[in-house]
Amino acid sequence: MRHVASAFLVAVVMSVSAGQTGHAQSVQELAKSAASEAKKGNDLEAYNTIRKAALSIWEQGPLMFREALFVKSAPTGYGIYDPRPNAVFKPGEKLIIYVEPVGFTWKKQGGLNHAELVSDLILKDSEGKVLGEQEGFGTFTFDSRDNNMEVMTALTIDFTEAPTGKYVAELKFTDKLGKKSASFELPFEIKAEDSEPDKTDDGKPDKAEDGESGTDQ
Repeated sequence: MRHVASAFLVAVVMSVSAGQTGHAQSVQELAKSAASEAKKGNDLEAYNTIRKAALSIWEQGPLMFREALFVKSAPTGYGIYDPRPNAVFKPGEKLIIYVEPVGFTWKKQGGLNHAELVSDLILKDSEGKVLGEQEGFGTFTFDSRDNNMEVMTALTIDFTEAPTGKYVAELKFTDKLGKKSASFELPFEIKAEDSEPDKTDDGKPDKAEDGESGTDQ
C-alpha cells in the first residue's frame, strides 16, 4: 500500500495544471497526507484521503470520458462489457456504445447526491457532412449516497434504414447541473455480408457430381 500511495501521489500532483495554484496545493497536501498514512500502515485512512484528492480534481476539471467504445451487447455494470473487435456492422444491426463519463457534477437533492447527463447524437458521413441530429438522444440520472466516480452509461443507436457505407457517430454529453459539456466521435461502417455460395434445393451448397471436377473441360 505504501508504494501504491506514493505512486498515486506522483500521478495526482502531475495531473494538476500549473495555472491552478490553489487547487494544486490542496491536492498536493492530500496526496502527501495519504502517503504518510500509508507509511504508518493506516491503509483505509490513506485510501479515503487519496480519494478526496481524486474527487477534488474531478470537481475542478472538465467533463471527460475514460472510455467510449462500441461493445458487443448491453453492459451489465461499470467495466462489465465485451468490446467489439471492430466497428463494422451488418445492415440493420444496432450499435451499442459503452461510456464512462468523468468530471460531472453531484448536488444534494432529497437527501441524496444527484447527477444528470444528457447526450445529443449527430450522425455524419465519412467526409464530416451532417446527415442527421437528435437532441436529448439519451438522458441519464444518478442518485447515490456517495459521489461515485465509477459511473457508466450505455446508448443503443438504431440505423436500420441507413445504407451501407462509412459513418461517424458524434455524441455530445451535457452535465445539466454543472453546465459542462464534452463530445467524442466513433467512426463505424455498415457493410453487407459476403454473398453465400449457391445452394441446392435441400439447402446444401451445390457441388460437382462424382467423377466431375467442377470445371469446364
